[in-house]
Amino acid sequence: MTVGDMMTKDLITCSPDETLAQAAQKMASGDIGCCPVVENGQLVGVITDRDITVRAVARGLDPNSQHVREMMSTNLVTVTPDTSVEDACRLMMDYQVRRLPVVEGNRLVGMVSLADLAIDLEEEEMVAEVVEKVSMPAR
Repeated sequence: MTVGDMMTKDLITCSPDETLAQAAQKMASGDIGCCPVVENGQLVGVITDRDITVRAVARGLDPNSQHVREMMSTNLVTVTPDTSVEDACRLMMDYQVRRLPVVEGNRLVGMVSLADLAIDLEEEEMVAEVVEKVSMPAR
């Protein structure tokens, strides 16, 4: 089984020039915690609800004037649709991430989350190991 078999294809994205408040509104309306950031059709980063809360709001920054570009993560771990589920799990464990953007070139084609993998994986031990490693405190 590959990532392409289980990825979410209908994505909510945001622009690096949107404000954090605009990104948060998109996340709230879509009931998502992570929004891929796309510019000129290319994946340039991701912004999470945690990024907005910890990097901006907790530091007293105004989410109505701060832009996604200033708070997004740009050092991304990505996969392609033909990446095996096992390889995606290994990447999640190695990098302690719960979501992976799925790209073809730099073009975003989907997202796969730990929840997607947990629902579809038959290997319960593998899911348990991924959850344990992703949840460990950062090194």
